[in-house]
This record gives sequence, structure tokens and C-alpha cells, in this order.
Amino acid sequence: MSMFGIHPIATIGVLMEVVTPLYDIMTPLSVGIVLITGALATASVSTYGVTVTITSININQNPYRITLNNMPFTLVYGMVGVLLAYFLLNSETLLIHL
Repeated sequence: MSMFGIHPIATIGVLMEVVTPLYDIMTPLSVGIVLITGALATASVSTYGVTVTITSININQNPYRITLNNMPFTLVYGMVGVLLAYFLLNSETLLIHL
């Protein structure tokens, strides 16, 4: 959504209100890891963000080209965050049942 001009912090602000009832089912640690890695991952692909804009000015490239070059990193970084949160969620569930 950052490619369309929606700021990641605004998205997190909206999601926090929606996710709050899920704290009874999921641990806040897992939710926090997913939110943080998701917000950090969008910083490298936000076409109108500070990081991409400064990089495009310094190397004289189109911001969309930089976004496309950064997309594989963003997908891997986001996936690692989701998997880490998933494994933490499952390990805490296993500990509770033991």
C-alpha cells in the first residue's frame, strides 16, 4: 500500500484497533513482531518514502526502479518476520499445553 501513498504508520494505527481483540487468541509478542517487520519492510519499497527518494536523487535513478530492485529483499524480510512470529506463537502454545 505504500506504493499508493498510504503511510505504514497510518496502516499500523488502523490495524491496532482491529487486532486488539485477537490478543486473547494470539500473543502480543507475535503480533508485534509481524507489525514491526511489516512496517520496516515497507520502508525500502515505498516509492515516495524518504529512503527511496534520497537514494534515487543520489544515484539518479527512477524511484520505481529502486522499488522493484528492493522488492525481493522486502518479501524475504517480511516472510522471515511472519515465520518467526508463527514459530513463537506455536512454541508458546506448546508450552502452555505441556
